[in-house]
Amino acid sequence: MTVKDFDVGQKVFIINMYEGRNCEPEIREAKVKAVGRKYVTIDNGNRYEHEERFCYGLVQNTDYGEITYLCPSRTDANNYIEQSKLSKWLSNITWIKCRKYTLEQLRKVKEILVD
Repeated sequence: MTVKDFDVGQKVFIINMYEGRNCEPEIREAKVKAVGRKYVTIDNGNRYEHEERFCYGLVQNTDYGEITYLCPSRTDANNYIEQSKLSKWLSNITWIKCRKYTLEQLRKVKEILVD
């Protein structure tokens, strides 16, 4: 998704993941104030830009603090949150936890995850 996919006045959804804190992710509504060549600016002045790693929308352009994400729909925002939670869950499966799965289950997981 690129800057060109957004329009002035469009309702958008801001995700704050609260990484490293004991908080649930938050989704807020905002409106697009300006669309430039490189950035989308929302009504509070925050600017968002395209980054390859985030396919659901745009990433906040900031030098400090927690980064927020801009999505064109609430569905995209919820999908990103779900993907993030599932990725963390998958990365936290340890050898001890994996031993409770059958060989067939592990083969199916490998088949799905390996390109």
